Amino acid sequence: MTKNRIDTSSQYLTYIVSRIILIGGIGFLIYSIWTQNIGAIIICSLFVIYSLITIIRVFDKPTEIEFDENYIYLENGNKRIALNEVVSIKKNRILYKSNGIESNLKLPYFHFTDKKWIELKELINNKKH
Repeated sequence: MTKNRIDTSSQYLTYIVSRIILIGGIGFLIYSIWTQNIGAIIICSLFVIYSLITIIRVFDKPTEIEFDENYIYLENGNKRIALNEVVSIKKNRILYKSNGIESNLKLPYFHFTDKKWIELKELINNKKH
């Protein structure tokens, strides 16, 4: 059985770029404090706060997802989900039941551009029927 991987490179790129933008905002905030420009301090403070909230809610580190004919593997194969445990697929999440508890697996943002995603979706639909 060969494992297929869902591509997360574009999400890693957004993850890294968002942190670079935050560091730049902090740099501008420090500079505006040093120059004592009140308007710039307020704008940079709001930008840093907005960036932090956005990073926490949106730009999280992607989960490496691999799959084969029977399982979805997470955390470099340390955790696995049987395809017949998958309940449904909604937006960018896979809902599954494990030990009677319903959980969800967050997919990379640009998963729909990866051809392997189509394979995984077909495998899940075939296992459900």
